[in-house]
Amino acid sequence: MKWWENQPLTICAVQCNLGDDAFWVLDEYVAKQGFNTEQCLHLFTKGHFATYSEERHGEKLDQYLARSREHGLRQICYYNTHCVEEAPSKEHPEWLQRKADGSPLEAYGVCNMVCVNPRGPWHKQYLENIRALIKHEIDGIFLDGPVMRNIGCYCETCQKDFLEKYGHPIEQATRLELQDMRVNSVTGHIKETREVIDASGKEILLYLNNSALRGDITGSNTRKLEPYVDLLGAEGGFYRPAPGNSIWAVTVKSKLLETIGKGKPVVNFFAGNQSGTAYYMHTAAETRLTYATSYANGANVWYGIHGSPSMFKDSDGAKASKEMNKFVLAHKFLYQKSHSTARVALMWSQDTANNYGASYEATDFTEQQVVTAKEKGDHYGELLSFADMLLRNHTQFDIIDEYSVTLEEIKKYDSIILPNVSCMSKEVSEKLEGYVNAGGHLLATYDTACFDEHGKGLSASRLAHVLGVCGKAALRTSPDVGYMKATRDSELTKGLTAPLLPNPKLNLEWTLAEGAEALFVSYWPLPGCYVSLPEKTYPALIKNAFGKGCAYYITGNFANFMMTTYANADYPQILRNFIAATSSPVVSLEGPGLVEAVLRKIDSRYVLHLINKTGAMARPFTDIVPLHGLKITLSLDIKNPVLKTTRGGNPANLKTKGKKLSFTLDALNEFEVIEIR
Repeated sequence: MKWWENQPLTICAVQCNLGDDAFWVLDEYVAKQGFNTEQCLHLFTKGHFATYSEERHGEKLDQYLARSREHGLRQICYYNTHCVEEAPSKEHPEWLQRKADGSPLEAYGVCNMVCVNPRGPWHKQYLENIRALIKHEIDGIFLDGPVMRNIGCYCETCQKDFLEKYGHPIEQATRLELQDMRVNSVTGHIKETREVIDASGKEILLYLNNSALRGDITGSNTRKLEPYVDLLGAEGGFYRPAPGNSIWAVTVKSKLLETIGKGKPVVNFFAGNQSGTAYYMHTAAETRLTYATSYANGANVWYGIHGSPSMFKDSDGAKASKEMNKFVLAHKFLYQKSHSTARVALMWSQDTANNYGASYEATDFTEQQVVTAKEKGDHYGELLSFADMLLRNHTQFDIIDEYSVTLEEIKKYDSIILPNVSCMSKEVSEKLEGYVNAGGHLLATYDTACFDEHGKGLSASRLAHVLGVCGKAALRTSPDVGYMKATRDSELTKGLTAPLLPNPKLNLEWTLAEGAEALFVSYWPLPGCYVSLPEKTYPALIKNAFGKGCAYYITGNFANFMMTTYANADYPQILRNFIAATSSPVVSLEGPGLVEAVLRKIDSRYVLHLINKTGAMARPFTDIVPLHGLKITLSLDIKNPVLKTTRGGNPANLKTKGKKLSFTLDALNEFEVIEIR
């Protein structure tokens, strides 16, 4: 077993050198903060931008590695694969990505983007540097990047490659051709790096900052890169705790990477400072919650600071990081290789993100994108909104993608949610049809499967017969709030608070297929707020029995409307009712509070993670409200179970009945980890 497998990693990353001596950083910060691994950048730079050079850094690296071994630390070397500063840009203009007008593509306002095309000159000298680097006794390499910008690269190499492959100049490229070109360049770059490392015969970890829940706008397609890396990571922890930002970014990105990784370790990159504010650290509460959430969802933690350790090592955030590092390593038997026990899945669609429309976050290389077309849904927004409702409902779930569906990994789920999965291949639709036919359950929204995998509109949804609709859909939009109502009492109406519910702004009017039933109908769009309800209605939520299973179809942009336009208490209740009707919950919680619950299995043991995010209705979190008397029920078939807590909670009233185990936790502070044997 390789050194990075089956043990928790606590990775330190000092992301600058602003004057602290490198060996002081190692001795006084890295070694004393409870880390077992360092990703080393500060040794190779002055400032924030580092580029490894064998000539300049080789001897010092050997000295640093020797000192690291004295501390029992593993060393991963940082390698910048996305940009170079002004001097090398002038010396090697052939290394740079170029715009259509021939000018270089800038990064950060002070650097230029390098072209990682495997046939280009920068890539060739890079491989020589990698060959020199792995002669040292390093434990791993982290590649910062690589990035090929979505506008295309017009350097000499890329122009030649494009013409050879597509038969016309890159100036005439289609959107899909540019996407294919940048993905192939990045994938080839990583593949050849892997080959160089493997040829050395050494056990050297390779990983990079993967793309998660985002289209291939930088050329980094995580599914295509997975075979060539040992660890999958994403910046779930690079955030600013503003009121509108999701508190679940770590959760959702970790879940998707775990699915793509197929058993490989996952890491959450967590900036100890607020994103975009290098010299302002997170609070202790934010830090502990981010750590706890990462490990609960199967991800290790990379903790980076972007200011001097001498300035920030005694900050509240850094102290909380040290506390969490020591806690994790003291309980590493609870953080060994594990797997999720979820029975519900939420689907991410890379095809939809690439070829239809999806919002995504701002990063160093991408501006924030928000879907603005009036008739388009927002796949990313819909997925995040469903995730938010599921987590607040204490429903454990996984995030899957198209590849998971084609491999038929979906058989283990009772229910699958398709959040505005607009683009869908015939193969994926057939696999989902087979899943429902065999007894599975779907919940789909808005224009799911109405476009092929390349974004071309179809005459009908590829899942129309599964979802219970036929004919051609008509778009219905409400200038203000509209309304929907239940047609009868059903499994989805339990606990609703009102007879009329807000209706999504974007809706498709379909003809019901034979045998399908409209459990809810939408009123025809209202011209304004203070008007009488119209008589005309159309199907809003359809139930269709299909084979041994059943599909539920909400014809509007249900979840995203709930989170961005018209929050209400009843949409989460409808989702809660769907889960109760179609799935056997793994974890059930009774009691107030905002708690994320994750049950994972390690061999014959189970580990229950409870993360309490109950606080003031503001970010950042500073104080968490302790919860008392939390009643927990688990779907586990264990005779004579033994429960052991790690954070002081006391499980009382332990009962087993059939395949159910229930108990009451007397107190939950910020988080608790419970081993169940």
